[in-house]
Amino acid sequence: MNQQQHVQNPKIQIPTTSAMTDQDYITDMLSTEKYITVSYSIAEHEASHEAYYQTIHQANNEASQMQRSLYETMFRKGLYGLTPTQDTQIQQSYQQHTTDKAQLPYQ
Repeated sequence: MNQQQHVQNPKIQIPTTSAMTDQDYITDMLSTEKYITVSYSIAEHEASHEAYYQTIHQANNEASQMQRSLYETMFRKGLYGLTPTQDTQIQQSYQQHTTDKAQLPYQ
């Protein structure tokens, strides 16, 4: 049986204060970029004009690159960890998705 191991680099030293830390700032930046990319994606796909679509598409690509860069920085500095999922959990999720999909009216 596989044991779940948390995947994370050693965490950088961050002072403990009531003020916002570097980790708080970068976490806030990543959350903002996530929100921006979702908003751009919606606007992009609902643009009424091709030129407008292209402009939003470019902005969305730039925001996505920034989001990825922030994530990589956080992971490298030990500020963002991952927990591997066991094969049984993946299989359960797949089965649930298959069941849900079979219940859709249009296939």
